[in-house]
Amino acid sequence: MKIFIALLLVVVAGCSPATQQNPSWCSADVVRSDAEGVLAGITRATIAKDIDAYMSFVPEESVIDDTSGEVIDRAALRAYVLRDWSVIPETLSLDQSVESVALDGCESAELIVNQRWERLMTRPNGSTETDRVLTTQRHRETWRHTAQGWRAFEIEELGGDIFVNGERYVPE
Repeated sequence: MKIFIALLLVVVAGCSPATQQNPSWCSADVVRSDAEGVLAGITRATIAKDIDAYMSFVPEESVIDDTSGEVIDRAALRAYVLRDWSVIPETLSLDQSVESVALDGCESAELIVNQRWERLMTRPNGSTETDRVLTTQRHRETWRHTAQGWRAFEIEELGGDIFVNGERYVPE
């Protein structure tokens, strides 16, 4: 009888449904790879000042919570990017790196992204003189999987530094 029960348990265990596997896109490695690709595309678009290429990486529902507390939707982001680019004759370097990825099931992932952007910017009041501006910024980003791969839907700026011509700048 004990042998029969042991055999029955083996048969029942063999008939139970297989453990459901996550889709191939549901891994921290895939999220990181997609994010690095998106960030590289945004970098190329920024250097080329190609707003359509830039916006192709930004989902319709995307929002940014900047350090001032303002929440910026996709339409406002487009306007702000174009405004910023109008006073940036040249991007000298733009480095964006994924520090960490934490999956929340297959629904979303939280990334910490570091950005370092050095550029020439014209001075205010119509001056043609430029300053060398370096900003660093750390982001907490929520990414979700889309038909185009993983995309950032929410970005929270965590702060950073600003340097103008090598001197630390503190806004008033």
